[in-house]
Amino acid sequence: MRQYPVLARMLPVVLLTFAAAPVWAAEGVPAGETSADVPALSEFHEVIFPLWHEAWPAKNVQMMKELLPQVQEHVRNIREAELPGILRDHKAAWDEGVKALGETTARYEKAAAANDEKALLDAVEALHARFEGLVRVVRPAMKELDAYHVELYRVYHKLMPAKDVAGVREASVTMAKRCQDLVAAPVPKRFASREAEIRAVFASLCKATDGLAEAAKGQDPDRVSKAVEAVHSEYQKTEKLFE
Repeated sequence: MRQYPVLARMLPVVLLTFAAAPVWAAEGVPAGETSADVPALSEFHEVIFPLWHEAWPAKNVQMMKELLPQVQEHVRNIREAELPGILRDHKAAWDEGVKALGETTARYEKAAAANDEKALLDAVEALHARFEGLVRVVRPAMKELDAYHVELYRVYHKLMPAKDVAGVREASVTMAKRCQDLVAAPVPKRFASREAEIRAVFASLCKATDGLAEAAKGQDPDRVSKAVEAVHSEYQKTEKLFE
């Protein structure tokens, strides 16, 4: 099989570009459960890179055909991959993206078998788009938002179901700090045109978080539960802005 030295040169870039945000500590929750990372998807980039940046622009049909077995293997791995717990709300979008990836791979296979240059170029272009779509599903829009979500995940899925008000009280202090970090962080450039809207939603999220911290000072689990639901609702609105 032909070797592509560019992969070795690009590996550090791949690891930096496609690594998830830092794994923030969340007491009582396994690190893998709170890391927004799907290794099989990151590994797929090792094939997508030469396919998209070398074979496709050069219309190198032979290279595209040679890379097909690796594409098939990576797509199988992605189909079998499990999302970490923190991405459970993204499962529907992930499943839809994986299905589309499989359909595009089938187009790629058919075009390669027919030695159809145009169909191959179209299939590779679509495959790259499907890959990027899946990356957007799992990659946090902002590391500060991801850090906040890690703590919220622990509160919503671990502490509150156990009615651990003391645990929620402690976590709410951390959440309030992380919300302030979020407010202070620059909005990603691609969302610059919506910054005013995003800032307003950040403010609402922080207000709900402060409300949770206040509720958690007491011992009423029902009041705390309602405050947690309010925060979770505001977080979902925040996250939706970055879809």
